[in-house]
Amino acid sequence: MMKWLDERLNISGLMSSLFEHPVPKRSNFLDYLGFATLFVFISQALTGILLATVYKPSAAEAYSSIQALQASPIGNYVRSLHSWSADFMVVLVIMHLLRVFYEGAYKRPRELTWIAGVFLLIGTMGLAFTGYLLPWDQEGYWATTVGTAMAGFVPGIGDFLVRFLRDGAQVTGATLTRFYSVHMLVLPAIILLAFMPHFFFVLRQGMSSTDELSEAHKRGEDVSKKSLPFWPDVALRMIIVVLIVAVGIWILAGIYPKGLGDPADALNKSHYIPEPAWYFFGVYQLLKYFPGSLDVIAMVGLPVVAMVVLFGLPWLDRNPSRSPKKRPLALGVAAALVVGMIFLTYQGMSSVPKPLAATGVVAHPSYKKDIQPILQSKCVQCHAEIATYSNTVEKVSPGNPGASTLIKNIDGSKQPQMPVGQEPLSKDQIQTMTNWVQDGAKNN
Repeated sequence: MMKWLDERLNISGLMSSLFEHPVPKRSNFLDYLGFATLFVFISQALTGILLATVYKPSAAEAYSSIQALQASPIGNYVRSLHSWSADFMVVLVIMHLLRVFYEGAYKRPRELTWIAGVFLLIGTMGLAFTGYLLPWDQEGYWATTVGTAMAGFVPGIGDFLVRFLRDGAQVTGATLTRFYSVHMLVLPAIILLAFMPHFFFVLRQGMSSTDELSEAHKRGEDVSKKSLPFWPDVALRMIIVVLIVAVGIWILAGIYPKGLGDPADALNKSHYIPEPAWYFFGVYQLLKYFPGSLDVIAMVGLPVVAMVVLFGLPWLDRNPSRSPKKRPLALGVAAALVVGMIFLTYQGMSSVPKPLAATGVVAHPSYKKDIQPILQSKCVQCHAEIATYSNTVEKVSPGNPGASTLIKNIDGSKQPQMPVGQEPLSKDQIQTMTNWVQDGAKNN
């Protein structure tokens, strides 16, 4: 049977390329982070399938289905395994990316391997974000409300993007169904489609650490003293790495099981303050250093720059050397960014909501200087459509604050008082906005 298959699929050649290639002795456990990431993804897939047999993706039943899982020791453990696997996958894929960057393995001829890896990173973060809403608790609901509202800052198409992500103007049961579909079908498909060429490229080109053996072999040197056989020496190392990761997930899932907060409440009567998952703490903290008028730079400009740099790195970095010692500028910039993000994440763990840009009553306020910062820091998180003047002015009656929907919503005369999920606007801020409407709601 094996001979028949080998004649048609050349399995022996594939096995030879997988298990018989030599690996430098200097290789270490960090070289196997990609394999560990694959294991964690498989763990997530298996536990996700088990959870899907019980979970009901609707606003009416999602929370109660998670409660039913929590009531069962096995169900609770499987959910905790899934949650901890998500955390591990985010950490491992980032560590793997940093390791590849440090080794300069994104350079020729491995540009396509790097591009596929960037897609894997994006897919991983997408899985993390979409999975946050599925329990339909306060934490997931309001974090998703804030996260999706950030898309509203994209010039021209912001409102369309928010409605597309939410399947409507607000986060509702339709949003939950959309996120569940993306989480279970779209993103896993993207990850698999990116992984297959990624694995193929690694298989054909080898890891960057094997290049020195290839060069030595071309010079006629005996590489046996500088290398180890992949099987069983290196394979054993990979298995050890996977076992360490697996045991870590299994123990943490048992000691620190995944909790479940209060059910999602669109009116947020308990005034829950939105909090993102820990891996987004640094990003949210960074937003606080931008004044309201510059939020578009933080929410649109920086992500676009990051994507351009990640996808274009093999071509942007013109230094032909892969040696870390010969790339001080690239490694220095990367180290500063990593340290900065770690610091921002640490700050974000005990952060407070982004403060408003304006304080005190302004008798004759300017829209751009006084009104827009209030709207951006308090309102656009849930109402991305009022990020622009043209959409804001549609909600007021210039010269008549008492007849303006916007004023009624923020002063409490119309319930629920906005902004839902945060502290109400101060009396000074409400009066400032009232004065602006009284002055004719000008675009000044």
